[in-house]
Amino acid sequence: MKNFTEYLTESVKQYPFRVKIAGTVTAEQEDAMKSLLGRYTVADRISTIKKTTTPVQSLPLDFPQVRNCEVNIYEFTLDYPSTQQELTEYLSTNLDVSKQNLVVRRPGEPYEEYQHQEPKREGALLNDPDYKEAGSPQFEDYYGDKYNTGFVKELNDLLKLERKARGEEIPSEGAAKYNIDSPQNNQSPIQQAEETRK
Repeated sequence: MKNFTEYLTESVKQYPFRVKIAGTVTAEQEDAMKSLLGRYTVADRISTIKKTTTPVQSLPLDFPQVRNCEVNIYEFTLDYPSTQQELTEYLSTNLDVSKQNLVVRRPGEPYEEYQHQEPKREGALLNDPDYKEAGSPQFEDYYGDKYNTGFVKELNDLLKLERKARGEEIPSEGAAKYNIDSPQNNQSPIQQAEETRK
């Protein structure tokens, strides 16, 4: 049987973030950032901060109002939950950096994926007669007689389950080829209504 501390260490959740600062960042600001982020980590497990610096760009991503500067990217993992807005306010205020020059992102969010550089493709996709990029889909899984038969069978099974759950009688599949061949359907609805009125 596990004790409480083992359960506690197994249930540790981590929160990755990426802070981008446009312009130069001093060593004092980096040290201050590490101490500020210590508030969100367990004392004996402060995550290392990974830093990358982009080359000087005329219009850096995430900073449309800044021109011709480098972007410092800091990646770290926190032990306590926080939001991007909270970290933006907290870091920009305490590091004395304008909010226009500081952005906090979560790795894997759609905006980050949008900025991911895809490898360049040679030529147009339609020039490939084999359509290698499409893979090998099984078309009979999506349309055709086999697909339609399976789809109708699945719908019938669902209908039978719903009727069974409601306590209705499930009609048996007899030898009737058409609806009128079945013994209960040999009378017109008008005659049935007249008989029920009598």
